[in-house]
Amino acid sequence: MPEGEARQVSGIIRIEQQVTIDAPPARVFEALTKQISAWWGRPYVIGNGARDLIVEPKVGGRVYEDWGNGAGALWGTVTGLRKPEHIEWTGRLGMGGAVLGVVAYNLEPRGKGTLLKLSHRATGEVTPDTEKNYGGGWQDLLGTRLRAFVERGERQGLRKGTARKTLRKR
Repeated sequence: MPEGEARQVSGIIRIEQQVTIDAPPARVFEALTKQISAWWGRPYVIGNGARDLIVEPKVGGRVYEDWGNGAGALWGTVTGLRKPEHIEWTGRLGMGGAVLGVVAYNLEPRGKGTLLKLSHRATGEVTPDTEKNYGGGWQDLLGTRLRAFVERGERQGLRKGTARKTLRKR
């Protein structure tokens, strides 16, 4: 590549995943929004000093990392909401560079549990490795951490706090 010429990396990622969680949709929705820092944490944060991940569950609400003292990083904006069955974020979603992504969580009742369907699409400075890395991250975040938090009260996120042995299912 000639000196001074920028290398262009552009592409599209599409990730579709499902996980079944042994709790009603309202409980899973609460964990996805009001309790996200209990199960979402390192290495899936932008800043080393991340103290909290905040989801403002309203259209136009922010999804952001709080690093304290007014510092942080915006992951995206809530662009779709239908409690307790759907929430959608639009933004960079933790990716570097010029990227626009959309993450949608759809929750469907399945007996006494919930089928959580994730759709993550992004375009911009992404590569096949980006898709592979995010796909594995979503499997860990939703299939392992979120499920463990909702079903057993296990906290693996930024706000580990005092883990409760069982959570009351609503």
